Amino acid sequence: MEREIPTIYSPPGMLDWPCGVERLPNGNTLITDAGYWSGLGSEILEVDSLGRIVWQHSVGLIFAHSAKVLRNGNIFISDTGKDRVLEVDGGGNVVWSSEAWSQGTGRLSDGSHLRYPNDAEETTEGRFLISDRNNNRMVEVDREGKIVWLYDRLKHCHDADRLPNGNTLVASSDENKVFEIDPDGKRVWSYGDGSPEMLNWPRDADRLENGNTLITDSKNSRIVEVDRNSKIVWSFNLGYFGMPYEADRLSNGNTLISIQQRRQVIEVDPSGNIVWGFRNYLQGHIQEHLDNSDFELEAYPGAGYPANWTKCPLLCEGETPKFFWDSSTHFIGNHSIGIEYYGTGSVWWQQTIRVTPGKIYRLTDAVRTADLDGFAQTQVAFLDRMGGFFTPAEMLPHTKARKGDNDWNSDSIELRSPQEATATDIRCIIIGKGKAWFDNISFEELPWG
Repeated sequence: MEREIPTIYSPPGMLDWPCGVERLPNGNTLITDAGYWSGLGSEILEVDSLGRIVWQHSVGLIFAHSAKVLRNGNIFISDTGKDRVLEVDGGGNVVWSSEAWSQGTGRLSDGSHLRYPNDAEETTEGRFLISDRNNNRMVEVDREGKIVWLYDRLKHCHDADRLPNGNTLVASSDENKVFEIDPDGKRVWSYGDGSPEMLNWPRDADRLENGNTLITDSKNSRIVEVDRNSKIVWSFNLGYFGMPYEADRLSNGNTLISIQQRRQVIEVDPSGNIVWGFRNYLQGHIQEHLDNSDFELEAYPGAGYPANWTKCPLLCEGETPKFFWDSSTHFIGNHSIGIEYYGTGSVWWQQTIRVTPGKIYRLTDAVRTADLDGFAQTQVAFLDRMGGFFTPAEMLPHTKARKGDNDWNSDSIELRSPQEATATDIRCIIIGKGKAWFDNISFEELPWG
């Protein structure tokens, strides 16, 4: 019988990966926490001005992206990892879910399912406008799942907002553009020329009362306010790789921002001064050095999984991946670890270890693949003192990509840790459909450099 491999995740109330953020009428802040890489720890937090958590909901959530207050006072949640939207009351009870559509199949009126819904809001008619990212569309639906309007000429969209004029504003993230769409599906305004210099993976766009548009330019780590002529009239640059997710202009003129790579939410004034913030993340799982790098050590007798390695399926999109500790396939010794996956996104095994800033390290691995249409490799994700990366995920240092059918082969790279680095994630990662094994991982500081 296969044993479930435990996962590491943060304790309740600890903010891991902030996505949606909203300032409530009572002055508190509603934060959607996507959770830890393990896929657990996602929750909705209401935080007061002193940083005290006064309400939270986490039951059943996986990789939630947004939470918004409905007119009836309940909370409407985009539960992205479960491909659903749901409504919970103040007691945390689920009073409605899209899973009930089409007699419990979760299908919409066109026969489709939601795929990676990352934002949902209530319209003035009492329907729901949903950013359905992996279907590359935004849909407006009633509570029975009937589609009353949709627009599907988008690329991995985020944050669809219905405007007072009846149009819809949306970030088409993988196009590096923001569009305003009228009810007939005509693009009546846009910002971004497709180049990452102008916008790089925008994930939020809000129309302000003055007619300007506030855009979260995620991979450029900034917030920009542009007028109707596409002129930037205000901006806030983080000054580091922060991956902001959402920005809301508040009634006092300040801007509320969720910053994923610093695991915090901040409020800045028009001059860019931070006037409020919330962060309570603690990295409590850092090893002093890479442990069990040959995967021979069992977590405890009879456990059936390796010690000191964590499975990380948070970014998988599709079927549940299979993580395994294999005694029949190995490069050296008697065991290896592996992943079998047939969805999109990425999944990996991980261990987090301390590093010395500015030092040179050597990473070595051995990888085997079977019928893999993507690739497998070992990545190094250096972390700063706030637990954030220094670059986008696609720029992480890594060993060579193995794909297709390949017997065991080794690779090694040398790299220098950034001056601000405190730790690093060592990731045995698979992207694509197929199977991969990993063995003989080493990460050592070199005596030169």
